[in-house]
Amino acid sequence: MNKFINSMQAYIFPKTDRETKFEIHTRNLKNIRYVSLVVGIVQILSLTVFLIAKHGFSDEVVVSAVLRVGLSVVLCLCGVIISGVLMKKPDTIRNHSVAVGMFVDIFFILLIAWSMFASVNSYVNNQQMLTFYTVELLAVLFVKLHPLFTGAIIIGSYTAHYFILSFGFTGEPINPYNYFMLAALSTVGAVLNYHLSINYISEKNKATVLNRSLEIIANHDSTTRLQNRYALNQRVPDYLDKDICVAMGDINSFKAVNDTYGHRTGDDVLKTFADIMLQFFPNECLFRYGGDEFLIIETGSDVEEIREKIRLVNEKFNSVRIANMQTGLSCSFGCVKAHPMKPSELFAVLTQADQILYKEKEKARIKR
Repeated sequence: MNKFINSMQAYIFPKTDRETKFEIHTRNLKNIRYVSLVVGIVQILSLTVFLIAKHGFSDEVVVSAVLRVGLSVVLCLCGVIISGVLMKKPDTIRNHSVAVGMFVDIFFILLIAWSMFASVNSYVNNQQMLTFYTVELLAVLFVKLHPLFTGAIIIGSYTAHYFILSFGFTGEPINPYNYFMLAALSTVGAVLNYHLSINYISEKNKATVLNRSLEIIANHDSTTRLQNRYALNQRVPDYLDKDICVAMGDINSFKAVNDTYGHRTGDDVLKTFADIMLQFFPNECLFRYGGDEFLIIETGSDVEEIREKIRLVNEKFNSVRIANMQTGLSCSFGCVKAHPMKPSELFAVLTQADQILYKEKEKARIKR
């Protein structure tokens, strides 16, 4: 039962990182712009044809048609202008995600409200209520909204529309079973559309990050200016029968960075950290050991010297602001001094440094 509840919660309240939200908002704005443009043009053309051939219609019907289409055109015009302006400012979409999301939500609500008004008007005049259903279909197909919001708006609008028509006016009765079955299908379709979109975007972003990482490795850019862990195997003889200091470290809460801000920002964090490390340690002493793990091996140095350099790295790293991150960053290192005589002893020292790193990370977590 708990598994079912957890899966439902994950489906209704999906977690999305910053980059996925940015792309969802961008797609919504793009769709709003083009749909608004097409609908606005069609409405203007249909009103023009209606006014030219309005013979036989009463003034009341003409005024009602002009009002109905006029509201639609105004709403479409606002959608075209506002979405067009926002699409030219990707930083605004990324930095003000909540405000952009509110615009999309409000536009969606206003569009449904107008469709209900237009359909009620058609119902009173014994015409088909296609406008309401068309708008609901457009919302399901072209707009990706949070599942909870989507469900509340679609089911709420269908319910309100049903009661307005059933108890506010006299006309052909509406079959509630078919009506609410359509509402349920619309809701399920909208939620599935949202989940398929975020899953696709998430997988695409992961593939992009992987491709960028491969490209970085190929071009020896940023973090790969450091030696990789496989280069350590070739350097092992350089560290035998010598006094060495080993420091194994990583970036604190790096997974949270990826989950909150996206893998592209996480990649920028790694690059920035590597650049700062290179300001305090020679390239030949640094290794990108894997993921967000970094290894320092210096010969003839003292542990306190390395700790002081790491303190300066941490101080500088904590003060940087990367992309849109507003939180300070920090790192933890486990330091060991040793005199290995054979390769197995060297790798045992690395394991020891890694264990000390784990304890240092626990201390940092408690402090936070």
